[in-house]
Amino acid sequence: MVVPFTREHMQTMVLQQRQQGLESLLTEEVLSALESGQSYTAIDGDEVLACAGVLTVAPGRAGAWAYLSENVGHRMVGVTRAVRRFLQMAEYRRIEMDVDCEFPAAHRWAKMLGFTLECERRRKFTPDGRDCALYAMVKS
Repeated sequence: MVVPFTREHMQTMVLQQRQQGLESLLTEEVLSALESGQSYTAIDGDEVLACAGVLTVAPGRAGAWAYLSENVGHRMVGVTRAVRRFLQMAEYRRIEMDVDCEFPAAHRWAKMLGFTLECERRRKFTPDGRDCALYAMVKS
C-alpha cells in the first residue's frame, strides 16, 4: 500500500545499512517540506518499506529522494514499480538523483527507475563527506 509520507514513517523504519546515519539530514524544516510535498510511503501491513518523493528545486526541475528499509527484500520489485510510475507521471521536465558512489545497489536502482548517469563523481558531496554521482531523468 502507498500512502502520503509523514515523519512518523521515518521513525519506525529500519534503514538499510548504507543509509544509516543519513537520518540526521532530516531536520524539522526538511521533514516539513517532505510532508507538504510530493512524498509517499510504501507500507506492508505495519512495516514501512520505503519513503520517497521529489522536491521542487526550480520550475520544471526536482530532486528525487528515497530512504529504504533494510527489510524490503522481495518487496523491492513492487516498490520499484510504484516509484517508477510516480516519477513518470511527475510533472517535471528534469528530475535529479544523487547516488552514493560506493553504493552499487543504489546505482542499479537509479538505472531501473529510468535515470541516466550525468556526472560520475562529485567529491565530498554529502554532509558526512561521501562522494556522489548525479543521475537525471529528462522528459521531452
